[in-house]
Amino acid sequence: MRVDQGNAYQEFLKLFHIGGAGRDLTPYKAPPPPAVLKDNPLAAAGNAKNKETANSDLVPIIDVRNASPREISELGMDFYAAGILGWREYEMLAFQAELQPGFNNTIGALIGEKADPGRRRDFIGIWEDRLAFERRYNPTDLDLIDRTQHIAEVLRRIESPASYMI
Repeated sequence: MRVDQGNAYQEFLKLFHIGGAGRDLTPYKAPPPPAVLKDNPLAAAGNAKNKETANSDLVPIIDVRNASPREISELGMDFYAAGILGWREYEMLAFQAELQPGFNNTIGALIGEKADPGRRRDFIGIWEDRLAFERRYNPTDLDLIDRTQHIAEVLRRIESPASYMI
């Protein structure tokens, strides 16, 4: 049996613009910049001197000495998306045990606490304590110590935003 793919196959491809004229490159034209109006409050806010740093579009404004686990979890995702944290560091920062549905029956039952993910905490202090714990009880796991130290340093930099101004 002989299958003739000649013209029939080419006609089929033309239906979907595969091959031939349908594959021409389309020149890219960048969109025009948005118009800036005199009464635009966003333009005025952008020109005004404020407390935001050059990286404020990458780093959200948050008080890490008074933040909830939900805020820290979202902050971890922002840092990962911005390239500030690696995947393993993101996992460590974004995983907040109190946000897990079974917390009260598992960890909470062991430590005698109920989940309160809205309660504000000092996350710089928490990560400094965790770093001290890792250094004391896991001195051979240098990767874990480095990741924990990097998270603590990033949180400290948020507290003093002048250290990451450009």
